[in-house]
Amino acid sequence: MKRLALIIFLLTLSCGLRAQYVVGTLSDGSVYAVPYSFDTDIRAIRQNAFPDFHNPYGDYLQYGPIVLIPVLKAFGVPTRDNWGRLLSAAAISSVITGGVSWGLKNWIGRTRPNLADNRSCPSGHSITVFCAAHILHKEYGWYSPWISVAGYALAMSTAVQRVATNWHWMSDTVAGAVLGIGCVELGYFLNGLIWRNKGYCKKFDPSVHYHYEPEAHDYYTIEWLYGRRFMLGARGDIDGSVKPWRGGLAALQAELPWTRGALGSTMPGAEGTIPMSSGIKLRLGAQSLTYKDATSYNVYDALVGGYWSLAVTEWFEPEAYAMLGGAWNGKGGGLDVDLGLSANFITGGAFKIKLFAEFETFKIRREESFLASFVLGYSAGFYF
Repeated sequence: MKRLALIIFLLTLSCGLRAQYVVGTLSDGSVYAVPYSFDTDIRAIRQNAFPDFHNPYGDYLQYGPIVLIPVLKAFGVPTRDNWGRLLSAAAISSVITGGVSWGLKNWIGRTRPNLADNRSCPSGHSITVFCAAHILHKEYGWYSPWISVAGYALAMSTAVQRVATNWHWMSDTVAGAVLGIGCVELGYFLNGLIWRNKGYCKKFDPSVHYHYEPEAHDYYTIEWLYGRRFMLGARGDIDGSVKPWRGGLAALQAELPWTRGALGSTMPGAEGTIPMSSGIKLRLGAQSLTYKDATSYNVYDALVGGYWSLAVTEWFEPEAYAMLGGAWNGKGGGLDVDLGLSANFITGGAFKIKLFAEFETFKIRREESFLASFVLGYSAGFYF
């Protein structure tokens, strides 16, 4: 018991000794600070680049996917469900989504990065728009993956806007996306218990849905990345703020297929092969670099290179890649080299989630030394 108490005390002490990121000043004049995290590294990019950005486009985009549902149906695009079953599923999903959002916001009580209130998590806009986008996918994804891509693109754009306008931490929008999709899945499950096998549109064919088939097709991918940067170097240089301590990464990335083949024997009677593909990877990114003395600046980069992937299963695909390009900011520009490994998870409906680890080294000015770093992160994107 005493040992457990000592461990708890040491953990509490270590948490209290963690470096603090200053968010802002409260109305009573006190400074509000939180421990450095993935969220603070991403927010630093925003603060360094456009601290006064307040465009409200997300207030309107969040309703885009739900508006598309009746519009497409009115133009004769077939849905999965007839009007009755569709409205029932949408209503149940929306009620669950609204209840989960309201309940968690009040229970978690997280302070917004703009200090407006303590209802930051989950992001209401994100949970609403991903709920609508997933309903759009459930109804039209079987007919055309492009409709799913359009809905999820609107959803991701809304989530990015909520971070860019300083209303949410990055993790608030991720939580909203996961919860919005999850609430729709639960809503459709409950609606299925009510309707059973009734209420489907005559044109709906349950055997027709969008398969990921890397052995038969080349796929283009567009994705949005977030990463946490761990700077490498001498401890004295980092502690003395000679070199950066940590950083965040936000980037837009595209993969363009080049060749397609297979790993393994192709002889008659062989066990089979693993589809493999390679192509060109393009990236435009922004990253924050933060020093121990709390100073921070952004670096921007453009990279191009190659990737090689193996479709081990229908839902899992490991990938290796190497990229070369340039990094720059107001001080100048220089070389950027990136080597990475990733695990791709195919979720269906032209949607892909990726976890990645990278080694990246770059320099801004010729007279400076290269800055080496290790990056861990994830991405969400679409393949088509």
